[in-house]
Amino acid sequence: MYSRFRAYLFLTVLVFGVIGTLAWFQSKSPERAETPAPAPQHGGNESEGVKTLMSATAERPIAPVAAQTPVAAGAAVSEIPANWRDDIGVPVLCYHQIVTDEQYRERPTPYAVTVKQFREQMQWLADHKFYTILPQDLLQYVRGDKKLDFANSRRPIVITFDDGNNDFVNYAQKILDKHGFKGVLFIYPTYIMARKQRSMTWSEIQAVRKAGHAIESHTMWHPMLNTMTEAEQRAQFADSKKMLDEKGGANVRHLAFPFGIYTSSALRILPEVGYQSAYTTFHGGNQVGEHPYLLRRYLIVKSDNEKIFAQKTLARSLPLRIFGGEPGAVIEGETRLQLKLPAGLDHEAFRVRVFSTPQQFEYDEKSGGMTLTIRPSKKRLSVLEILYKEKGVEYRANALLNHKRQTGQIDEEKPRKAKKKKKKRRRSEED
Repeated sequence: MYSRFRAYLFLTVLVFGVIGTLAWFQSKSPERAETPAPAPQHGGNESEGVKTLMSATAERPIAPVAAQTPVAAGAAVSEIPANWRDDIGVPVLCYHQIVTDEQYRERPTPYAVTVKQFREQMQWLADHKFYTILPQDLLQYVRGDKKLDFANSRRPIVITFDDGNNDFVNYAQKILDKHGFKGVLFIYPTYIMARKQRSMTWSEIQAVRKAGHAIESHTMWHPMLNTMTEAEQRAQFADSKKMLDEKGGANVRHLAFPFGIYTSSALRILPEVGYQSAYTTFHGGNQVGEHPYLLRRYLIVKSDNEKIFAQKTLARSLPLRIFGGEPGAVIEGETRLQLKLPAGLDHEAFRVRVFSTPQQFEYDEKSGGMTLTIRPSKKRLSVLEILYKEKGVEYRANALLNHKRQTGQIDEEKPRKAKKKKKKRRRSEED
């Protein structure tokens, strides 16, 4: 088990580089819509740099989202409601560490948020009438089984914490309690079993759940799922759920994918072992009709100032469905991807990229169908990003692309440069 844990530490460095690049790229996007935010209710002054999307819905009541056939467990495709623009969605925030200023100076990491930052962010949510819901509420919403309260500018949100750090009980829980907020802890049990200085204990996990916060799964030991067999993935999901239920007093039904990486086999296995939803690390609020095992969730990091935090929290989503294949399926060689987006959009208002590389695409305005060709990749994964801007508001969709490495083909197109060996200088006899 501990050899696997050491392997995890190595993989963490590798994969967080990829995910961190995506988070930075999203926060720096020049296309992000900027509209003035409403004044805070506590009578203070917001910084002049904060511009959000809230004003797009603050001046008018939100229209009820059209009812539709609920998304079945494991279903890959659902209909896109005609009035999808009226569904501002439910954002999900993802935290990792909540640390003091002194702790951050001792061990700086971009995935830590200071206690001061977290306090200010929770105050911002309270000032703008956000209230927290738990994963089961969100699942019922995206399935179309439950209506949430959006009246009088109120907005639901899910606040999550990954891994199982005791920062939650030391700092975050007290701040959440002040506002009547509830959190969701996605925990991987081997971290708790290792009894690290920063990890929670099983008794703390039980107490947190009794206080009304949710305890859910982050797999057994936080692996890259796209490097594992189906049997190994099944064990990650089933073993984690069993241990959290037995030792943590939980009733696990929801999961956060480590690093936000998912596979088509994971989407099939999860409902079989008792999970009802799962979370990625992609942009936007979750709308009615969202795939229950591909729920969107936004990383909150140290560099997020008030403006970026507001933009992430109020980001708008572009509905996306994948046809002709399963989400998370391995792409072998050059592949033509078939997508379904809302119909009637302006072709010229799209930007389609894989990471930062623009992609050629075809879009059928009548059907909403989009096709594009994905080239082979030397990397195991990449991220498809689709941006659509309309009347100053930007809508975004993402999809993870798992690649089967085509080393020979790629090497022919771009020959590797031979590494030059540095010759050690021999000291002369005179020295």
